[in-house]
Amino acid sequence: MEEFKKLMDVANRLNDPETGCPWDVKQTFKSLQKYILEEACELVDAVDDDDDKDIIEELGDYLYVMIFYSKVAEKENRFTLQDVIEQVTEKLIRRHPHIFGDVSCKTPKEVEKVWDEVKAIEKSHRKSALDGIPRSLLALARAQKVLAKLIDHEYENVKSLAPKKVSENEMGKQFIDLILQAEADGIDAERCLRNAIKTYEKGFRDWEGEKQKNS
Repeated sequence: MEEFKKLMDVANRLNDPETGCPWDVKQTFKSLQKYILEEACELVDAVDDDDDKDIIEELGDYLYVMIFYSKVAEKENRFTLQDVIEQVTEKLIRRHPHIFGDVSCKTPKEVEKVWDEVKAIEKSHRKSALDGIPRSLLALARAQKVLAKLIDHEYENVKSLAPKKVSENEMGKQFIDLILQAEADGIDAERCLRNAIKTYEKGFRDWEGEKQKNS
């Protein structure tokens, strides 16, 4: 695609050690970290606003962060953009055996099951079902991912809870009430939730260990 080639020409020019942009050539894996989060958040905002012009712009910015990382990696002789593209292509083929293989899936739920099975084989070195959940996720997003895993594995301390079904609006109101309570009591809601989910995570990992010892 001609447009992608032009983008890569621009990236190469900006990152040229001799004639490139002084700011660009100084960037490292660590210094670029914050831009991954910033661009992701800006993209989420654009999607929430349902604004195609902004979505295109933010997708472009996010795409360039990935290219930028690859250019830094090339300078450090770590990997190339081609390595990144090849890896994700191979992963997509492996995780869609119902498309590229002879597995049959009729529903999205069946697809998710196959995806998880293939991923489990790929990540067999992981010791816990919780390994791989990003530590840098905001507390609420991390809590939901952790608890979803606990539910999937029928962890007794979560299985015994039976929350009643509520609407999205009601759930939002409950969150607002909790945040207002935290504010009134001088509690950092983010830290409070992060600490609470750590307790569940530790309990689950201990439970996993006991199950493995007894199996």
